[in-house]
Amino acid sequence: MDNDADQAEAAARLENALERIAELARRRPAEVATRGESVDTAQIAGRLDTLIARLRGVLDS
Repeated sequence: MDNDADQAEAAARLENALERIAELARRRPAEVATRGESVDTAQIAGRLDTLIARLRGVLDS
């Protein structure tokens, strides 16, 4: 594969992963509330933002 194809594949895989994460996040708060656990959404969002920034940096290079 050439670099453009690699980047397109990586972007598609990232998009699919983020869609799965978003779907789980929509369902997860209700599940967590029933078990009395807490979710640090700010920490999760920060980690995802960092990961996305790193991936963008790699894809843009």
